[in-house]
Amino acid sequence: MQFSTVRSLVGWAFQMSEAIPVKVQKFAEAAPREFGALTPDELKMLAVDILAKVARLPAREQQVLAAYFTADTRAVNEAAKLLPGGWPTALRRELARGWANDQVLARDQRDIAETFMLSEATTTRRKQEAFGTLSRHFNQALDVLEIQLLDLVRHANRFNAKRHAAFHKSTCAAA
Repeated sequence: MQFSTVRSLVGWAFQMSEAIPVKVQKFAEAAPREFGALTPDELKMLAVDILAKVARLPAREQQVLAAYFTADTRAVNEAAKLLPGGWPTALRRELARGWANDQVLARDQRDIAETFMLSEATTTRRKQEAFGTLSRHFNQALDVLEIQLLDLVRHANRFNAKRHAAFHKSTCAAA
């Protein structure tokens, strides 16, 4: 079983963590298994293993992954704490929510600027800084996870693909 990217793999694991494995088969009908020969329980255990790796990441990276993949209010609020403390809490939360929503803000930047009595230029700078900070933590988390999950990822980024090839070359040569 392979996923195209580590992002899709981690997203799948977050989805599976909430799913209840169910086996459905009609009378006298052979149901092909999704993901090869893995049973629903094995898929659930694979997702749990991936989420255990997520749980070993630094707290800030866990928070950003949870905010992105679940869009849960608590997770978004925790991710918002990674933004500069001098900014109003409501602004940090709104920007974090926008980042988790595929970098789409719920309101127009002009409205946000008026609400927080900021210029539009300042609002734009803060949005860019917030999205950059959250994306940096997100990408760092995915890079760490990708190294640990390379066997499940079809398209590794080029740095991790080289590491993976070098690792297998050294372990195969030693055997």
